[in-house]
Amino acid sequence: MLLQKYFETRLEMIESSLKHYLGTQSAPAKDLKKAMHYAVFSGGKRWRPLLLVSMFEMLNGMRKSKGLQEAVTAATAVELAHNASLVHDDMPMVMNEKERRSNPATHQKFNNTVGILAGDALYTLAFEVLGHVSPPAKALACIRILATYTKSYGMIGGQAVALDSKHKVMKINTLRYIDMKKVGSLLQASADMACVLANADENTRQIMNAYALNLGLAYRMIEDIVSDYNRGGDDLDFDTEYVPSSRHSYTGLLGFDKARSGVEKLLEDSERMIKPFEHNHVLVEFVEMIKERLP
Repeated sequence: MLLQKYFETRLEMIESSLKHYLGTQSAPAKDLKKAMHYAVFSGGKRWRPLLLVSMFEMLNGMRKSKGLQEAVTAATAVELAHNASLVHDDMPMVMNEKERRSNPATHQKFNNTVGILAGDALYTLAFEVLGHVSPPAKALACIRILATYTKSYGMIGGQAVALDSKHKVMKINTLRYIDMKKVGSLLQASADMACVLANADENTRQIMNAYALNLGLAYRMIEDIVSDYNRGGDDLDFDTEYVPSSRHSYTGLLGFDKARSGVEKLLEDSERMIKPFEHNHVLVEFVEMIKERLP
């Protein structure tokens, strides 16, 4: 119950911050502003900003008043960048997705041009928001972190590799690389910012970074497992020779048993990493929430 209340209050803070920085939907550029709001407020679990805030509070000793607003501001920027990437990812010339979160994709709701501009505007707003972090030295550090994890060696680079691999025979190392970048990068950015804001040492920063990356990879692997499990039905026997639907999935490349074992190992490692830290109950809950999705 206490954890539920914690997540509710932190979500309220993040939502309030997002609304503040996105502003009104009035003219000028009314359609662009509407598209930005639509992209950000059409659903989503807010896992990345929640991870940043909860990790910061753990490292900060759960001292609620000290630096929490700075963490919420940084978390807002991460969520804006995440939604920007989804808007661009869904475009016809990229992954050509018509729906996002059970709603029409942003470019479908508006048009392709507005979709491109909305993604661009969300990215630039994310960096503007980080400029409001205090003190300025930490703002600069957070800006550099977000830039590092979104550039061609980060999230956007992962998207490029995913596009290049779309019509090729997928290899497991390539699939892992794509997900490390497309999914893991912003989780790692969240962890890095939390550490910077909490004045964590380099060793702690590496541990939190690895924890975040593990969660992202585990989540992606479970998505493949759940997808093929649902397609096979509730009576699916994981020891049979049932063939998964895609050779671009972990279940297709590894088989169900190895994919499940891989997820379990990632989550076990994540829990082990944070065990020595005091006030780690929220980060343990992240592991449990992901684990509960396994069929």
